[in-house]
Amino acid sequence: ICGGGAVGVDAERAALEAKGVYYGAGEGPPLEELDDAWCGWFLWAQTEKGHEIKCDLIGRDGYFETARVAVETAMCLVFDHDQLPFKGGILTPAVACGPLLATRLIDSGMKFKMGGWHGPEDCNPPPNP
Repeated sequence: ICGGGAVGVDAERAALEAKGVYYGAGEGPPLEELDDAWCGWFLWAQTEKGHEIKCDLIGRDGYFETARVAVETAMCLVFDHDQLPFKGGILTPAVACGPLLATRLIDSGMKFKMGGWHGPEDCNPPPNP
């Protein structure tokens, strides 16, 4: 499927189902199959005056990182409440917890680099905690 040209959603779903790797809501692959899976966010911003900044985050598979962010956000809300910039409201985890969440994510194993991107040798999953 990947790199094989454009296919519709129905064709891709059928191909994944035929392989036994299509997962519905609340489902996912066995943990053993995720040992070499990783996801990365490579961010680049440029101002109108030409100033640039790059940063990246590299983590394990998306299932794991979703759980990691949820757990570390909860830890911030419980244990760092007195240091949070907002004491309530409808906020994203980044706004609610700011640098405290970033520190917790990095300390728990997520790779982060400010001012550039990790090299190809670091584009792999962080160790399992």
